[in-house]
Amino acid sequence: MGLLTGLGYTNVRHYAGGLTEWMATPDAASAMPVPVLARAAGARTPPDAPRIPRLRTFTSVWFVDALADQTVGGLFRLWLAIVGVCGAAYWCLGWFPGHAIQTDGAPMRSDALGVLSALYFSAVTATSVGYGDLVPLGAARLLAIAESIAGLVIFGCLISKFVSRRQEELIGEIHRIAFEDRLGRVRTNLHLVRTEVQATARLCEGQEMAPPVAVARVESIAMVFVGELLAVHDLLYRPQQTPDEPVLEAILASLASVFREFHELLCCVADARSGYPVALRTNVAAMSRLAAEISGDCVPRQYAPALRNRMDQIQRIAGELAQI
Repeated sequence: MGLLTGLGYTNVRHYAGGLTEWMATPDAASAMPVPVLARAAGARTPPDAPRIPRLRTFTSVWFVDALADQTVGGLFRLWLAIVGVCGAAYWCLGWFPGHAIQTDGAPMRSDALGVLSALYFSAVTATSVGYGDLVPLGAARLLAIAESIAGLVIFGCLISKFVSRRQEELIGEIHRIAFEDRLGRVRTNLHLVRTEVQATARLCEGQEMAPPVAVARVESIAMVFVGELLAVHDLLYRPQQTPDEPVLEAILASLASVFREFHELLCCVADARSGYPVALRTNVAAMSRLAAEISGDCVPRQYAPALRNRMDQIQRIAGELAQI
């Protein structure tokens, strides 16, 4: 707003068209300098324009990603490597005066016992225990700080790995229970659909023309059956999680039974009416398409030899329904 005022425009607080309409005006657009107009329009800065350098954290991001990709064993081996390398560095620093590790006020020994002391101090530092029996001096202090930070980061990654693993197990168990529950509800709903088909078929027995209530129930059954087919399609189209063969066989048997009895019910309704309602035709077409996909794509191939008969029945009846 101060920019518009500086360009000579008044009453800018009450401009009815707003900044977008003002910029769309040829006179206003030409009156504004090009860089100002570009900034007001939200355009990007040209490639040749000077840019303010920004600090990037590619190194830290790469480091975090590399640790996240490691396994628990890989992180533990990395921790052991840090302890060993830093222990060797502490022992080597003992050769330089003023940069060694002191124990009881005396410099650390440079023999085999000194190597063990250096490894002990490195392990204590990496775990952030800090008993105080060994004290670093000079450059060894900087190395001890770096080692303690690295040890804390690695231990944090290890804890997050354990927690994530437990969470994955719990989530997998929840998904398995939900999957089995949905399979059970699908089997129950298919039984209810079959019962409704049989009840509707009894309404048409002994009558030349099916009553209107029977036709309405057929349309309702078709919609409900399409919904159950969608549920079965969604449950079976899961390569990482497949039901047991007996459960799958029971579902396919229920589908074949419902398809067979629904096809007979449609034939009964077709004898009494000259044509099917549009909604019923749409649902029947959806039933045929879903049945073909369930029998052809969703059923795991390792079950195909044992369930070929059921799938062939479903595909045959679905093909007959597609011709309606």
